[in-house]
Amino acid sequence: MLSWFAGLGSILLAASCIAQTSTTPPALRIFHDPSLDVTIGYPGEFTPVLTDPTKAQPANKGGATQCVRSILTAGSDTTLGSSAFVVSVIDDACPTVLKQAEQQGSFTRDQILRQLKVYGMASLTQEPFRYAIDGRPAAVTLATAQPDDTSAAPGRKSTYAAKACFLSNLPAKASGKQAAAPAGEVICLDYTTQNRELMTRVLSFTIKFGDGDMHPVVPGNAVR
Repeated sequence: MLSWFAGLGSILLAASCIAQTSTTPPALRIFHDPSLDVTIGYPGEFTPVLTDPTKAQPANKGGATQCVRSILTAGSDTTLGSSAFVVSVIDDACPTVLKQAEQQGSFTRDQILRQLKVYGMASLTQEPFRYAIDGRPAAVTLATAQPDDTSAAPGRKSTYAAKACFLSNLPAKASGKQAAAPAGEVICLDYTTQNRELMTRVLSFTIKFGDGDMHPVVPGNAVR
């Protein structure tokens, strides 16, 4: 359920092929999603992979309900190692999944462990870290997967990952106190790399809501 890492190999392959024919990448790339009115900045070494923005992933195997919509996918293959990320959106097309995703702490924890199982033995390297992005509740969880007997292959490396999720809207307020989040979307950033040292690149991602200011998707004190 909700596995966004299944296409990591194809993402990295596509990025590698494009990188071989491209010039020096920009320091920062900018992506804007008009439907959400959000602007995302990400490191220039990542090469975007064209995807169908209307295509979502099924809530479960064999299920017809579409719950997760990927809006941005990119990969990087440098001398330091390979990395990839996916920005996805969960909306009220699946109310139950959206309700789970609104609990960013437990959601990022459960999902990152489930997603990393395809790479071997998954374990947390950092429990959910809760914070806010421009007033919107957010959480990030870090984990790793070590190749096991069933997934190991010649040259198989460990996989390191971070999953951050946050609300697209400001929480509603009642009587001056924060209430439950309004119906809206949950935006998630899934970042994976084969080099532990490249985990700090997740701190370079920024997001702007509407005409507001740019803010880090993951704050510097969240990755230890």
